[in-house]
Amino acid sequence: MGPGQASTIRRLRAAREAALDACAARDRFNAIAAHELRQPLAALTMQADLLRRLGTQRGDAQLQELGEDMRSSLHRQARLVEDLLDVHRVRTGTLPLKTARVDLGPLVSRVAAAMAATVPTVRLCLDVPAAGVLCCQADPVRVEQIVSNLVENALKFAGSCGTVDVRVTESDGHAHIVVSDTGRGIAPGRGERLFELFARQHDADFEDGSGMGIGLAVVHEIARAHGGRARVHSAGIGLGAEFGVWLPLTSPQRTDGPSLTHGLAAAANLLAPTGAAANGCYRPKQRGIATVRTSL
Repeated sequence: MGPGQASTIRRLRAAREAALDACAARDRFNAIAAHELRQPLAALTMQADLLRRLGTQRGDAQLQELGEDMRSSLHRQARLVEDLLDVHRVRTGTLPLKTARVDLGPLVSRVAAAMAATVPTVRLCLDVPAAGVLCCQADPVRVEQIVSNLVENALKFAGSCGTVDVRVTESDGHAHIVVSDTGRGIAPGRGERLFELFARQHDADFEDGSGMGIGLAVVHEIARAHGGRARVHSAGIGLGAEFGVWLPLTSPQRTDGPSLTHGLAAAANLLAPTGAAANGCYRPKQRGIATVRTSL
């Protein structure tokens, strides 16, 4: 090895060490900032609850609505703080996983329906296995976090009259959770970067609703912590996006059971993988009548 090569290797090693130190410093800062934000957010949430109760006691609908709006905004901020802490916990190997046998069909259906109730103009289509058909050994709270983050992201970018499709299938010994939407799509070559912390797709038409780039990073890290993975696919801008998470299944699995499909026929342009079962659309009960069809 010549002197020039040795010098280049030393520079590369020094640059690598500097980059690792910078990443560690960033993670420490994020963790400290998140911890410091938790207490004031909790105090503000208590005040918002008090405001809401005062509105109820006094029969003041405006005051009650103000308390509800404040509480909702604070809840979103608290989720961002917890997401930051979770990223730090995964990277330092301190993320607590309380694993149990998780029945994915009912869990995914419940979480996705709850998220859809917050955006009634977007149709949610569910194609999930019935209870007891598809199970994995995982932390149920973290699986709920994966589903809620993916569905929230899809609802955000589906458009005012778009469709979000949620499916759960078995794939090579893994549970495959798929969340797709008919919205803005992703520019070619930028998909996998969205799983990086603070990564966002810059688009002037959607900049206000693009978020902070934390939720998908949390999905990726939690999936990895379970021995799984997360991937994204989009045919391009304006053609929707599909996010998939694979989690190892417990064995043996029952694969001959029925699946539940909720609601009406899905939109014809719904982005779905080849061979997917027919999907139906779910609407919150307070917004309309939901029907359940069991297919064998």
